[in-house]
Amino acid sequence: MLGDMDSVSAFRLCGVEGVVAGPEDAAAGLEALAARPDAAIVLVTNRLARHLEERLLEINLTRPSPVIIEIPGIDDQEGFRRSAVGYISEALGISL
Repeated sequence: MLGDMDSVSAFRLCGVEGVVAGPEDAAAGLEALAARPDAAIVLVTNRLARHLEERLLEINLTRPSPVIIEIPGIDDQEGFRRSAVGYISEALGISL
């Protein structure tokens, strides 16, 4: 998980490891997570994904893992329209 403090903390409660980052250090956080051999899926909040669009696309198109999935942050105005599992299912094209 790569996102703001509140979003990362919420996912940590569920056992998901994360990196807290802002726009200025999001690229370094993404590279650290993407380099982990045990990272199959990396969730990135929409706010940070806007700053990393090119790199997210490159990772998703050229590497078998991790799969990068954009999700709303905990403080996004739209909020979660569906569960995190729904976002993952859509990104992977499978039903979980």
